[in-house]
Amino acid sequence: MSERNETREIFLGILLLLGMHLIAIAAIFALGLIVNQIYGNYSFFMVWIVGGYGFLFWQLLYVIPVCLRLKRQQRPGIMKGVIIGAVITALLNGSCFLLFYPR
Repeated sequence: MSERNETREIFLGILLLLGMHLIAIAAIFALGLIVNQIYGNYSFFMVWIVGGYGFLFWQLLYVIPVCLRLKRQQRPGIMKGVIIGAVITALLNGSCFLLFYPR
């Protein structure tokens, strides 16, 4: 595989992960609205806060199966892009968490 094609596939993997992140964020947002309809009292904030702080762990629910599927399909470039995007997301999430809760 040429360097140009692998770079393109890595970029496509990062875009794939970005799309999955948008779907996950929409699901967390919708879950918060559903909880608000059931319980009221601004309970949706708690769902959004837990969803935001725990996004690193939520992303593992869809990143690992996607990586396994891409490995089975022999698409290592896209798999590398998904992994790179997941690591960037984890580092960003962790650093933002430390900004809000310093020691």
